[in-house]
Amino acid sequence: MLTNKKEIQQFNPFVSVNAPKFVIAKRQKTINNSIEFKGIGLHTGNNVSMKLSPSPTDSGIIFRRSFKNKVIEIKASYQNVKSTKLCTLLSDSEGNTVSTVEHILSALYALEIDNVFIDIDSNEIPVYDGSSKEFVNKLNSVGIKELDSHKKFIKIKKDIEVFDGNKKARVTPFDNTLITTEVEYDHKMIGKQTISLMLTPTIYKSQICSARTFGFLRDVENLRKSGLALGGSLDNAIVLDENKILNKEGLRFSDEFVRHKLLDFIGDISLSGNRILGSFYTSHTGHELNYKLIQKIFESPENWELVYSN
Repeated sequence: MLTNKKEIQQFNPFVSVNAPKFVIAKRQKTINNSIEFKGIGLHTGNNVSMKLSPSPTDSGIIFRRSFKNKVIEIKASYQNVKSTKLCTLLSDSEGNTVSTVEHILSALYALEIDNVFIDIDSNEIPVYDGSSKEFVNKLNSVGIKELDSHKKFIKIKKDIEVFDGNKKARVTPFDNTLITTEVEYDHKMIGKQTISLMLTPTIYKSQICSARTFGFLRDVENLRKSGLALGGSLDNAIVLDENKILNKEGLRFSDEFVRHKLLDFIGDISLSGNRILGSFYTSHTGHELNYKLIQKIFESPENWELVYSN
């Protein structure tokens, strides 16, 4: 685990060893105007229309669906996670769901947007090219505005770790949000990949948001028999056969796979409800272990404290 400035600089050139200690003096944010999106769901294959709108202080991120003559609201919270099978799916107490929320939540969290209404006419977020680039571009196009109230932060007070075989996720006390992620696949186009970065809007835009989701051709038939990946194609995912990448344009980064895993991780930890101050390390994790780490953080008040900006 990278814990000192020398190690961080050697591992990741994007992090300055002279970065100032985190100063809490930020206001909550929302977007200036509404934005509309249209696309297909990765797993359902359904056509989806989605609109993001400004929302008031302390509302958080709320998904809304018009259903049976009423509006259903599902807050983006770890307490509403119903499933983590190949995506993160949220549900309310009546069983209404919205799935594949991780990419839009990743973009909002990384851009430090706290409060937004997300209206959708289906039960899955549009996938676009399999990254969060389209979300970031449109959020930038309408701009972000500050609200009157100050942000609240979750400050990690002690080391917290979860395991599942060789998979692990950990967070340790730190004055900002640092994430180190590694993956390893028995495929010559992937192998072992590692990335470490300080989470800022600028770094996210340039290094993470355009990294696409990926999958293996050998798994497609079984996934579709299970009702998953029905909207998946070479237009919205990196697909690999036994030897090569099938996408004609190739990769956007040589380590695009681990970058997308980090993108997903950011979306999953956003379900904590506030920015987490801590140093994260994940190895071979997916949505399930990411979710379990958030659960573990909130198991005890000894693990964390809510810090208000001033």
